Amino acid sequence: MQAQPADLAALTLGYCAIPSVTGNERALCDALEAQLGALTPELGLQRVAGGLVARGPARPGRPTVGLFGHLDTVRPADDQPLEVRDGRVFGCGASDMKGGLAVMVGLLQASLAIASCNVVAVFYDKEEGPASDNGLEPMFLAGGIPAIDFGVCLEPTDNRIQVGCVGGLHALVTFRGRRAHSARPWQGENALHKAAGLLGRLQARQPVGVRFGELEFHEVITATTAATTNSRNVVPDAFTLNVNVRFAPGRTAQEAHRELCELVAGEAEVIVVDEAPAGGVCLDHPWVQAWRAATGLPVEPKQAWTDVARLTARGIPAVNFGPGETAQAHQARESIAIADMDANLAALSQLLETVKAPGLPD
Repeated sequence: MQAQPADLAALTLGYCAIPSVTGNERALCDALEAQLGALTPELGLQRVAGGLVARGPARPGRPTVGLFGHLDTVRPADDQPLEVRDGRVFGCGASDMKGGLAVMVGLLQASLAIASCNVVAVFYDKEEGPASDNGLEPMFLAGGIPAIDFGVCLEPTDNRIQVGCVGGLHALVTFRGRRAHSARPWQGENALHKAAGLLGRLQARQPVGVRFGELEFHEVITATTAATTNSRNVVPDAFTLNVNVRFAPGRTAQEAHRELCELVAGEAEVIVVDEAPAGGVCLDHPWVQAWRAATGLPVEPKQAWTDVARLTARGIPAVNFGPGETAQAHQARESIAIADMDANLAALSQLLETVKAPGLPD
């Protein structure tokens, strides 16, 4: 049994109506638990850490596919509508990723009639915040997530299979100087001006392509924020940049840190404040190849970070595939196309019907 597009629209609108800004996901998690509990007694439900694990009917000897979706959103814009209009659902998090949550519920329904595999849906909190606060890791550490043979993160991908993901590192790069009155700057040393060399090197640096077969990831280093703590008529004695490094699969955060330090060239202090690994590329996985051949879905590298990295670090092959539009994520008037949710549900249902353990009959 599959949910129909209108069902997905109603589910998504309902989820968008429940605010779930990072750190305040409990009300949405409660609603999902009640909704899934009323859906069918065949679903096993367990609250784990700040999230919810839902299991479809147990089919011993069959492989297990894990569906992963985060409950939280960024803060909504002041003019964010909440409605269904022109074939779209409008609401904060509609594309990133409450439409994906609706598809996960539809797939749990579909799992009642799919005998080829076990289905586990993992709804977790705090994905939009710092990587160190991410709610998926505590769920693994608590032992609440069963063994999984293949994972799908339903982050927005425009209904394209996106494999792997770039890793991320945030560092505070602080230049030091000496305070003085801004009317007599020669009496001090302007820390802000000392950053000119690094900013010039960052501006001149081109993306570095790293290929994995037919796919190419891009490594980039970008200054994203800048701050001093002085008054406006004071020569600043400290100037801090937040620098974000994105690195390709196959490289580590330690290597990215070393590269950033080489770029800074001893001109400033570098302190790493947040880091997340790159995700493994499972383009050659037989289930990915069979699914791709059966559906003709396009395949791309994930030029962003997702929890695919957490899964592949644990030895779980995984891909990103969600109904949301990447261009809609975090937008002021965020929305998602109902037709895209319908297509995503159909494609993932086909994946569930395709997978099987070695040696088992079709």
